[in-house]
Amino acid sequence: MSTTLVADIGGSNTRLAIASRTGRPEHIHAFPNDSVSDLVGAIAGYLAHMDRIDRRPDGAVLAVAGPVQGRHIVLTNRDWKIDLDAIQQQFRLRYVHALNDFEALAWALPWFEPEDVLDLGPPLPVRNGTKAVFGPGTGLGVSALIPEGHSWFALATEAGHMSFGPAASDEWAVFARIAEEVPLISAETILSGPGLERLYRAMNPGRPALAANAIGQAANAGEAAAAATVELFMRLLARFAGDIALTYKALGGVYVAGGVAAKLRPCIDAALFRKTFVRHPPHTHLLEEIPTLLIICDEPGLYGCAAYAEYAAGEY
Repeated sequence: MSTTLVADIGGSNTRLAIASRTGRPEHIHAFPNDSVSDLVGAIAGYLAHMDRIDRRPDGAVLAVAGPVQGRHIVLTNRDWKIDLDAIQQQFRLRYVHALNDFEALAWALPWFEPEDVLDLGPPLPVRNGTKAVFGPGTGLGVSALIPEGHSWFALATEAGHMSFGPAASDEWAVFARIAEEVPLISAETILSGPGLERLYRAMNPGRPALAANAIGQAANAGEAAAAATVELFMRLLARFAGDIALTYKALGGVYVAGGVAAKLRPCIDAALFRKTFVRHPPHTHLLEEIPTLLIICDEPGLYGCAAYAEYAAGEY
């Protein structure tokens, strides 16, 4: 049975695995990018181990945290350059595909079992139609999965870089302070790990700055300043979710992913999230019918790569 090397390459961490054309990823190896010199070296070490268990792949699908245009890719939040043709030649692969990391997540959405997601708000039936996925991590990724006959088409976007601004009275001063730090406030400026840190500084001028992990830990422990920061972060995240739902008319659901959301999961007020999500007049009633879900399964990006490998199998 042919197998595929699948990889989820983020700004901070990378995951490698092997997937068969009829199964989910196996032999998952995750590591911080700072622990390796480059991606090619990491793949070489991983495949050397796979040789010992007779599972060498014949192709590869890579999910990368950056725009995919052509065969040479530069990550958005990491100084890594990826040459797909060089990888294909060096490791004697029949094919190498690259997907934007959130494009890969979109491909994973139909694979999810009920235990792979958590309802944000009241459970709603997932209807046929476009599905959207977005999430904060090192950056802010956005993608959509569009029905196409009996199959799907994943749409890669850079929607995380859309301009973003305040909407409630308590947000104006916070956004004004953030505007002093950056040339333009995009959604990613705030809805990301670095964005959470900016939000904390803007809400707490004069306090020592905190890293995103420390803000999450303090919020989980009930510390007031951190908890207020996370509450506003989640409100803005829910508003952006509503924006995305309207942009794609995502009747099939809006899915939240990303490492930051996963770490802040204990702080999520699902009722508040849902209330903010639907507050987009004049289309409140439309949004009330769209489910919102948090992806909680392990390694969804690898699942998406495996799903895409199955979809593309007919090309080879």
